[in-house]
Amino acid sequence: MPRMKVLNAVEQEAFESPPIFNSVQRKAYFDFPLALRQLASSLHAPTHRIGFLLSSAYFKATKKFFAPSDFCQRDIEYVAAQLSFSETRFDFADYGDRTRQRHQALILKFYGFRAFDHQMRHFLIEEIDRMVSSQLKPKLVLWRCVDALIREKIEVPSYFRLTELILSATNRRKQDLATAIERTLSQDTRTLLDALLVQQAPIDGTAPGKTTA
Repeated sequence: MPRMKVLNAVEQEAFESPPIFNSVQRKAYFDFPLALRQLASSLHAPTHRIGFLLSSAYFKATKKFFAPSDFCQRDIEYVAAQLSFSETRFDFADYGDRTRQRHQALILKFYGFRAFDHQMRHFLIEEIDRMVSSQLKPKLVLWRCVDALIREKIEVPSYFRLTELILSATNRRKQDLATAIERTLSQDTRTLLDALLVQQAPIDGTAPGKTTA
């Protein structure tokens, strides 16, 4: 299935990247509650502690999770300083998928959110179907999806997963309309429509739309 281009390249990159904090925002979002700090302190590897706290801050800001390779170096250094680590290099190889998934489950539970699983996907499909039926533009559908997910305390998935669902809903809507038209048109109406599409050649043999000199 071809991908739907809902956002332009700049907007898509911003959607898929961690937020860019200024100094005030960084101080606010990295002011971790004691419970999160205690969870982080239970992790042994420095990379795991940094990754856990960074993911927590980014999720608090966007209700999304991001790839470790996209973590901002300035944020890494800020959290490392909070943890009193002299080494600020973040070892991506030491922050594997299983570790991240465990951390994400802890973060979701802490903030009272649910993972975007099969059940939540079904919920979003119903929301998208209603919006597509109302003929909303795909870009507006995407942002309303984000709003609906946050309202229902559901993790916001990737741009690709959202656009995939929007494209599927759009194709279903087109097919439903085509089926409805096919079912309701009488044979006489179809004959009339077909006749409108047929271009009759002029008697003098010139091409349609042209006149002789």
